[in-house]
Amino acid sequence: MSASGGATRYLLARMLLVFIIFWIVVGIVVFLLAMRGGSRKPGEPGAESGWGQRAMTFVIIVMFVFALVVPTIVLAFNAEHKASVAVGGVVLNKDQQKGRELFARACAVCHTLAAVKSVGRIGPNLDVRVGDDVSTATGRRALVLSTIMEGRAIGRGDMPAELYVGKEAEQVADFVAAVAGH
Repeated sequence: MSASGGATRYLLARMLLVFIIFWIVVGIVVFLLAMRGGSRKPGEPGAESGWGQRAMTFVIIVMFVFALVVPTIVLAFNAEHKASVAVGGVVLNKDQQKGRELFARACAVCHTLAAVKSVGRIGPNLDVRVGDDVSTATGRRALVLSTIMEGRAIGRGDMPAELYVGKEAEQVADFVAAVAGH
């Protein structure tokens, strides 16, 4: 794992801890304010002072701000990480990310591949066929690219030729070669 991944995980863990502590403190404050008694007319014993009203307004405003800021921060830190990381921790480049989208659109129906959580039963399990049976990344890419371009008629189904062509075929091949077997 990279150092930035560890730092991000550490930051998220600290943010979660601060989030939990904040809500515990808010709960205690609300409980204590609630135990002070009901609303009374100003001047009566036990009536809420102007300070108490301002404090309660402040607590409510802080709760709303915190409830908006924390999810925004978590989503901002998490969005980039999730798009570029596949199952098994493989970091994907832009072409491989596009290949993942293309694979999910046309190939996941027939093939099993853990990286896109597909469980197709017609075509071969690519985690085994490509990931385990072919030893080099170049060999995996070449196998997938030739299969996309030429198609296959082995076994239970027929894979049509040229499902993708050109850059799209290369993106799918790069993606499958990078993640198969992980």
